[in-house]
Amino acid sequence: MTIDIISGSTVPGLAAGIARHMGVVAHYPSITKFPDGEIRIIEGDYTPSETVAYVQTMHPHPNDTLVEMQITVDLLKELGAKRVIAVVPYLGYMRQDARHVQGEAISVRTVLKTLDFVGVNDIVGVDLHLHRLGQAELESFCKIRIHEVSAMDLLAAKAGKKLSKPLVIGPDAESERWAARAAELLGTDYDVLEKTRISAKEIRIKPRKLDANGRDVLIIDDIVSTGGTIMEVIRSLKAQGAGRITVACTHAVLSDIDTLTGLFRAGMGEFIATNTINNEFGIVDVSSIIADKIKEIT
Repeated sequence: MTIDIISGSTVPGLAAGIARHMGVVAHYPSITKFPDGEIRIIEGDYTPSETVAYVQTMHPHPNDTLVEMQITVDLLKELGAKRVIAVVPYLGYMRQDARHVQGEAISVRTVLKTLDFVGVNDIVGVDLHLHRLGQAELESFCKIRIHEVSAMDLLAAKAGKKLSKPLVIGPDAESERWAARAAELLGTDYDVLEKTRISAKEIRIKPRKLDANGRDVLIIDDIVSTGGTIMEVIRSLKAQGAGRITVACTHAVLSDIDTLTGLFRAGMGEFIATNTINNEFGIVDVSSIIADKIKEIT
């Protein structure tokens, strides 16, 4: 089966890598903006194959990339594509998966319904933020088939080159599945931190059962955004006598200007991320695992 790899504007290098692993050449439509900010997409005389994989991550401008995705998928379907696999390495709006206050939108449901409407048949994401909703619940919002690949094996292998049998730490209970997998691959143990509130302004963070004194530590999670919790984790581990501390994550959102400097200031030795988002720390390439998933589902 011939599959076309179509690149959006956000991660053209990742699209090229996926295409290389698929044995094809990625296609790059013309993507521009009008002066008022409207997105313009031109495919020219391109005729897509029946199955296309459209690669577009939703960072750093999730609203623009979502509209670009909608327009491109609709165009690809109009030009003859029968099946569109949206490869969305960082799938935005996943944290808006529940109603916390009266009248709040469950935004991930809206996003999936709109992508369904324009013709997306499958979504392939990397380490989806499945903390309250599972894949089956997400699929219940739409007719899209949702597939997940994990970068944790790649992250653990990369981090493990510089750490000697480290203690693997998940910063909270939601990250336990990542910590457990990384520890298994590195042949070591893991722990998940627990928070104890001392006062209105003071929180103590410590491992539930293991001692970090004298040990290298790998802190691993799917997303690092503001980094506030992990800064507190690093300070706590350092106070307990931890050695070298590496932080690894799939999606380096890094939403605050001081996130990275704050992490290093707290005592982090190295920060490692994947190329699901473009930044200087995205050194772990996920193109091969995405290509393998596309082959598996087609």
